[in-house]
Amino acid sequence: MSIRFEWYDESKRAMRYVAAGYWNWKDYHQAVRAAAFSLTADDHPVDSVIDLRGSARPSLPAGASAHVRSFGRVTSARLTGRAAVIGLPAEEEDRLGLSPERTLPTSDGFVQFVESDMELAELLAEWAAYPPDG
Repeated sequence: MSIRFEWYDESKRAMRYVAAGYWNWKDYHQAVRAAAFSLTADDHPVDSVIDLRGSARPSLPAGASAHVRSFGRVTSARLTGRAAVIGLPAEEEDRLGLSPERTLPTSDGFVQFVESDMELAELLAEWAAYPPDG
């Protein structure tokens, strides 16, 4: 599988989906479905992290506008609808129509784009401190 999933850290408050090599949307959605089984272990909210830094693709696969919005899709009661993306190819930002804050609203929440591990860690810490209203 060209997309693997793992917990972001031992707190298990964020599931990370990591792209490797040449992947497509089917690979991503298969990983999301498989990860759903890992979400049943605890009873706290879980954010999503999509790490595209290992991708061999120069740009996102076709249909990115619709599929990127699925990053924040709530497919399990434990998911928050908040997703962070690291490693987005620069030319994709204009195509996706990101806000000045580098966010993209979704039907269930939003997707936030970050540039560094430090920015990602700060964002996840903020989200952990402010769980969504349920």
